[in-house]
Amino acid sequence: MADLGPPGLRIVRRKRPTTSAELLPAEREQLANVWRPAELDAVLGDEEYEVETAEVVDAEGTLRYRLYGWNYGGGYLFPPDGLEPVASGAQHDFEHSNARQRPLFAAMDRALKAGGHGFQQPLHFCWEDDACWEGLQDT
Repeated sequence: MADLGPPGLRIVRRKRPTTSAELLPAEREQLANVWRPAELDAVLGDEEYEVETAEVVDAEGTLRYRLYGWNYGGGYLFPPDGLEPVASGAQHDFEHSNARQRPLFAAMDRALKAGGHGFQQPLHFCWEDDACWEGLQDT
């Protein structure tokens, strides 16, 4: 079985914003990059999407990632700032793009399963299935 990744990632400060005014500047920028800026308030205000945001912190409480999820299984994991996602998912499963992601996927899987954070979107970071990682480069 693969390395279980960095211990201690936790999901904190989960919220369900209904307007872009409820977002931090980095959240607003990242979500506007996912949806066109003109659509962001419409998406956030639409109960059908149920967009959730959360921060992912390490054992010391340092912000490491921003997690976003919404109905229909969409999700993104971004760094604290910037527009390049670390990982993205559709149909509830985060996609494997390089072998170096595996420890992070293990840590995110543990963080989501830990509970108590309030994040409700059923997102899955598959790390344990070797078949998912076969043939991927370390880039």
